[in-house]
Parts: sequence; C-alpha cells; structure tokens
Amino acid sequence: MPIFNGNANNLATQVQSGDTVPLFAATDSLTAPAVSTVIAPVDGGPVQRSAITFQAHFATTPTASLTIKGSNFSPTASGVQHGITIGTITTQDASVTDTSAYAFYWASLDSQTGGGALTVIAHIR
Repeated sequence: MPIFNGNANNLATQVQSGDTVPLFAATDSLTAPAVSTVIAPVDGGPVQRSAITFQAHFATTPTASLTIKGSNFSPTASGVQHGITIGTITTQDASVTDTSAYAFYWASLDSQTGGGALTVIAHIR
C-alpha cells in the first residue's frame, strides 16, 4: 500500500459502501510522521453510506499516536488539507467509527517509538 505521495497522479482512492480498504499495511515501511492513502467515499445508488469504521492494529503494544482524520477539502500535490480529528488511537488494537460523511479520510501516524508494524483498515458501511 503506497503512502500518500504528492507526485502521484491520483491523490485519493474512491471507495463505496461495502468496501474494506487498507490505509496502512503491515508491509509499509513507516517513519512518523506519515500520512496514509487518502480515501474518498462515494454516496449513491441503492445503498447510502452510513458509517466508516477504522480498525488499527500494532504488532506489539505501541508507544505511538495514530490519528484518523476527515475533511471536505480535496488533497493537493502538497498533501492533505484541513483535517478534522475523528479519533486518536494509542493502544495495540482499537477502532474508531465516523458518521460525519466527510468527503476524504486518512490515517496519520503522528509519532511512534514502539509497537512494530501497523495495519489500518477502513470498513465502509
């Protein structure tokens, strides 16, 4: 899973209800601070999105801070913009659910000195 890269042509990945999308994969080489892939949920068709649950898992007990953020401003080549904090995760296994229906979401690894590999999955409902 690539980390957000301002040189990429696509600055966000489109997702829809029923999708399960990795924002950070355990195979990513992360150094805090790091921003995950940005997702852009689409609403439409017979099933409207009701919530997104973000599940985080560190390989071991972390000394880290992971923030889930949302925004209605699209990312630019410079990075993500105007992020509103939805939740902060500092434990080995945790989840955050959002029903605010932002246009864009991402995970931000703000600091990490322990905890090993990190996986963050978004479940769009």
